[in-house]
Amino acid sequence: MKFIFASDSFKGSLSSEWIADTLEETARCFFPACETVKLCVADGGEGTVDAVIKASGGQYRTAAVHGPMGELTQAAYGVLPDKRVIIEMAAASGLPLVPSQRRNPMLASSRGTGELILDALQAGYRDITLGLGGSATNDGGMGAMAALGVRFLDEEGSILPGRGADLGRVRRIDDSGILDRVREAHIT
Repeated sequence: MKFIFASDSFKGSLSSEWIADTLEETARCFFPACETVKLCVADGGEGTVDAVIKASGGQYRTAAVHGPMGELTQAAYGVLPDKRVIIEMAAASGLPLVPSQRRNPMLASSRGTGELILDALQAGYRDITLGLGGSATNDGGMGAMAALGVRFLDEEGSILPGRGADLGRVRRIDDSGILDRVREAHIT
């Protein structure tokens, strides 16, 4: 008998790897001679970097970034053997980073995701895949783009910080300050 265990994580509580390990352990209780295969999977949110690193033999790289509510935090992304990078938005701008009583997508920002992209670009990587699941914000990527040099201006010409509440206030987008590294990169 052979079992294949492949489950996505359970948001904010159980990792894909933990679920597969638990299922394997339980299967062996009932079928001691069974063969098992465990696969980490993800949908672009939490656990995406873990699953890709595990499948490809990549490595983690960590950077200090701003979390969804502006606090400094450490976030990791994956560097694959072929020098491509995998970043998950959930690592820097994710819902699990915000205590439930503070969750407010109107006040949250994706700035930390942009800072992860910037860290990868500064390290010389130019092929970046971005997983967008698990976000704590609805800022449309304004925070991330602001971290990369784009300015979002309101009716008076004031720079908006890039939070969910700012989306309806944008009157002009100035991309003249976008970093050359961003223009040179391939971001999927």
